[in-house]
Amino acid sequence: MAKQGKDYDRWVKAAAETGRTDNPLKVPYDVAVREAVAAAAFVEKYWEPDGDRPGLKRVKNRLPASTSEDLLSIVHAVQEAQTRLLLIVDPAVTDVGERARFVVDELESALEFLLDDDVDEPADAQLARIKEFHAQDGQRSSALSQALRDYAGLAEALKDRLVEADEEFDVRLIAEARKLAEDLQRRAMETVPEGVASAAAATIRNQMLHLMVDRVAAIRKTAAHVFRRHPEIVREVTSAYERRRRVAARREKARKAAEAGPADGKPATAPAPATPAPAAPSPAAPAPAPPSPSAGARPS
Repeated sequence: MAKQGKDYDRWVKAAAETGRTDNPLKVPYDVAVREAVAAAAFVEKYWEPDGDRPGLKRVKNRLPASTSEDLLSIVHAVQEAQTRLLLIVDPAVTDVGERARFVVDELESALEFLLDDDVDEPADAQLARIKEFHAQDGQRSSALSQALRDYAGLAEALKDRLVEADEEFDVRLIAEARKLAEDLQRRAMETVPEGVASAAAATIRNQMLHLMVDRVAAIRKTAAHVFRRHPEIVREVTSAYERRRRVAARREKARKAAEAGPADGKPATAPAPATPAPAAPSPAAPAPAPPSPSAGARPS
């Protein structure tokens, strides 16, 4: 906490100078933080060239050598700002939020593993809807409480199959998820945050997030240029969460399209009527062949 406090003090002025106070995240907070840490590690890993593979060092005037260290420092500042905000608006999350998020992640991972079997079934659609619904959840207790209930409900229905697919799946997580959900909901109802203080803390947190998001975006943009002939390297620093969400969205769209056809009583795509081929013209009577000139005769 002391280290995070120093990082907070280091970046709070620079964050305020951005002038942006909206929340810039397009992914859940925890995902954004993990991806920022991964981006910092990516810079360190690929800074120096290796054989035919270039290094980020070649663009050091645009992406300084201090990028990795600075980004980790900003992550610590973001975490401190987030903690200060939650202590005001949602203290229950600071007490049990970490465990609640762990349980959600464990249940989601187990369900994804079970249902990723190329077999289309109602549970696939249920999981896709749950993930899409909670895709933008923050760290607030109300969102965590609902996520815990949703994942616990689906996991309970598939409990025997979850154990069959993974013998080490802990079924006790289902009951724990429900208990944590009740605890978070009860404590959230008892909290009455002070408006001015919470607004100020949210502004600082969002400004810190902008610093973090901007640096991650700069790393990804630079990586796309430097490693344009190495797409497997570029993939390492892109958002795996966003890729999974796009895949899930495509599956859900395909599912809805498949359901729409039978529901309307019509095929999904009506085949175009065949155009009959034009009738072949009747063969004309052959013209009489010109008489062959007699042998030795000359044409007139």
